[in-house]
Amino acid sequence: MKDFFGQVIKVAGSTFTLAEAETYHALNSFHSHLELELIYVKSGEGIFSIGDTSKRISGGTMILIGANVPHLFKFEANRYYDYATKHGKTIVPLQLLTLHFDPNKLGSDFLALPENALLNALLDQAKQGLFINEQVKQVVLERLQVLEHAAGYERLPQLLLLLNKIAEDQGTSISERSEKKPFKKIDETRLSMIYLYTMDNFYKEIKLKDIANIIHMVPNAFCHYFRSRTGKTYFEFLILVRIEHACKLLRENNDSITSVCDDSGFTNISNFNRYFKLQTGTTPLEYRRTYRQ
Repeated sequence: MKDFFGQVIKVAGSTFTLAEAETYHALNSFHSHLELELIYVKSGEGIFSIGDTSKRISGGTMILIGANVPHLFKFEANRYYDYATKHGKTIVPLQLLTLHFDPNKLGSDFLALPENALLNALLDQAKQGLFINEQVKQVVLERLQVLEHAAGYERLPQLLLLLNKIAEDQGTSISERSEKKPFKKIDETRLSMIYLYTMDNFYKEIKLKDIANIIHMVPNAFCHYFRSRTGKTYFEFLILVRIEHACKLLRENNDSITSVCDDSGFTNISNFNRYFKLQTGTTPLEYRRTYRQ
């Protein structure tokens, strides 16, 4: 895999790449690669998209992404108090730690060994994307430090130990949809355009003909195309993006629920409450109270 990173910690003589960076190697673009990818956001904010799901991420987030799985990161250079008016701008620095490893380099015979059952389960689960839970994340960060300084003969055992530590906890699946193969290049381009337009405009009305026009399709063809590639309708996806933003606002400020509703792109408070509870299992007010306890 081409090295896009600013500072490579370990590459020569290794079966993996461990790197620190202040930019993501494929920012704002759906892409996939042969390597399993572990990414730790030291600092930064943005949206991560995989399969049928988009999730807001921030400093402290750790994600494992399966080999050959299409995904997209959109990190924000700035944070705004009001996204619609771009009022209250503050800069959001980005710092990433990433690990890339091609599991095929282990060989099919090795992976088929019964001792690797847990590892194989992890490789399969990672096709949906995994949030690494807090307790395990600290262990993984410690193992990454060991891996950084390991001698050549120690690297592979240390890498396998790290992956098995993640596998023991299993993590939290991000997408309901397990991706089995990469998108075609045209799909990567089209879906990147759709997702980025949505992330930049979710807080206002998005008409079907406008989003379809982004990839030069008529609305009916667009609806069929989007659902066939993601497993969701476009408006189901749009609601997910809006609810993710609403959750962020509820965590970060004291604005009224009506204000959060409006700033997240909903025009009806009843619909907002209904969709919010469908996605989170709780009401907006209960969500804020629980988060701040």
